[in-house]
Formats: sequence, structure tokens, C-alpha cells
Amino acid sequence: MSKYGRWALIALVMAFVINHLVLGLFWLPTYTQQQTVLLAFGLYIFAAALTMLGTKKLRIPTWKALVSLAVAVLLPYLVLQALPLSSSQPNGSYQTWFVAGSSTLMAIATARGHAIIGWIGLISLWVQVIMWGGAPVITTSGLIGALLLVAASYAIGRGLTTTDLQTQAYLDQAVTTTTRAAQLTASRTERQRLLKSLMLTALPLLERIESSKGNLRDADRAEAELLAARLSDEIKGRVLMSDGIRVATREARRRGVTVNFLDNGGLANATPEQIDAIQQSIEQAISATNSGEINVRAPKNQSYLVSVIATRPEADAPDIWLRLS
Repeated sequence: MSKYGRWALIALVMAFVINHLVLGLFWLPTYTQQQTVLLAFGLYIFAAALTMLGTKKLRIPTWKALVSLAVAVLLPYLVLQALPLSSSQPNGSYQTWFVAGSSTLMAIATARGHAIIGWIGLISLWVQVIMWGGAPVITTSGLIGALLLVAASYAIGRGLTTTDLQTQAYLDQAVTTTTRAAQLTASRTERQRLLKSLMLTALPLLERIESSKGNLRDADRAEAELLAARLSDEIKGRVLMSDGIRVATREARRRGVTVNFLDNGGLANATPEQIDAIQQSIEQAISATNSGEINVRAPKNQSYLVSVIATRPEADAPDIWLRLS
């Protein structure tokens, strides 16, 4: 809800609250103890303002709801002391304004996340009024309206709570999506930086190849093969690559191991924690391979995220067969 919408709702509720106060004040001369009734008016306005103001979230703090409950229980006690049954209007009047006041306080508490407190306050109101005037006052004092008001606020509160939870879920999803997009952008930028760095590293070797017309020494030829393989790793490996994996791969190739990477998007929805754990497992697998070939794949739409398989021509079964997720 927007700031203006929130303040409009608060103004509407407070106008409803003040309506009971104003109508009740017209009957102030009919009470036997006006000071007690004035105290009830003051407590009523205080509790209403407390539960409506100062809290932006739908659910108010429990202590505010309990204060509202205490006032809702106290209002009938204070007013009924100053209103003998013989002085009350037989067909009902706003002498029993506190019924609407107490139920309004409990309706606010119920709508703002404290339904149990709201129903307790309503029960207390019914008990006190019936003890004062008996069953006949149920229809003349406003108790039926009080029940309907709290019941309606309960339904409204449930709806608002559901809407609030759904809104928060959408916001959380939006934050996750934005964060993931930023991570992918950062990863893409880092790969571009690495490729640029590799090309700068390769430049001296390329110049030697040109100057020697392709007649390279064995050491240069081996270095060129490692550099070409690393360029292929960065292009094909994408999210699979890390600094530790790059070092482990270079050392494995120097041992004669063939290392292949292929990222088909299997890590697109993985969390940073998952990617970090998977990269550590890949690094360990590559470091543990001393001969043969090791293939690292990140297939899409599989039950696992990455597969790591190390084989040797002379072996009947893979030395390493991992499915990481």
C-alpha cells in the first residue's frame, strides 16, 4: 500500500473511532459519574491511536494489542458503573457507546494480526453487558453489531495477511532475480577480462610463431598447446572455471592428462554457495587424476548440475565418476 493510501485508511478508521466518541458525548449528562465516563473516553482515543499509528507493518506489536485489550475490557466496567440499568433507554441509545468503542478496538487488533486478542475482548464485552442488563440488552446495546464488526475485521485481516505474504514473496523473488542477473553479468565481465589477459599473454608467443615461420622449439610448442587449451577452457567452461581449477588443469596437462570442459548452462540457477562447493570438488578431482582423460560437464535440465568422469584406456571402469549438485 502506498504512503497516501495508508494515511487515507488511517484517517477513515480514526473518523469511525471519533464518531462513537462524539455520539457518546451527547449522552454525557445522563451518567451518574461523568468523570469516570470522561476517563473512558480518553482511554478509548488513546488505545485507538496507539494501534493505528506508529507501525507501518500490518501486524502490530503484541504489547500494543494487549494495551488495546485492557482498554476494551475496562471501558464497559467504567461506563456501566455510571449507568444504572434503570437510567438506560429501553430501546437502546448511545449511552452504550462503549460497546461500539470496545468492539472497534478489538476489530483493529484482529485486522492487524491479533485475532485471539480480538475475540477475547469481544467475549469480555458480551459477558459484562449481559451481566449488567441481562439477555434483553443483546439486541438494544449493539452487541450483535459488535460481533459482526469483529468477524468482518477477522476476514479482512486474513485477506490482508495473505496479500502481504504474497507481496513479500514477489519482492523476495525480484531481489533474487536481480542478484542472480548481477552475478551473471559480473561473471561474464570477469571472463572477458580473463580472455583479454590471455590474449595479451599469448601475444609474445604468437610473435615468436610468426618470426620463426612456425618452426617452434619443443618448449614453445608445448606452451602454445597449453595456451590454446586454456583459451578453449574459458570459452567452453564458463561458470565451471575458477582460479584453483585453472591451476589444477594446467598441472594435470603437464602430467599428460587430457582435460575437457563444457558448460551447457547447468549452473544457470545454482546459488553462489553451490557453485563454490562444486568448483572445489572439480579441482580435487582434476588434481587426483594422473593419467588418461577427465571430462567436466554442466548439462542443462538434469537432476544433477555437473558431472566429472575420469577414464584411462587400460581401465575397465572410470577412475572418477561424480554427479555434483
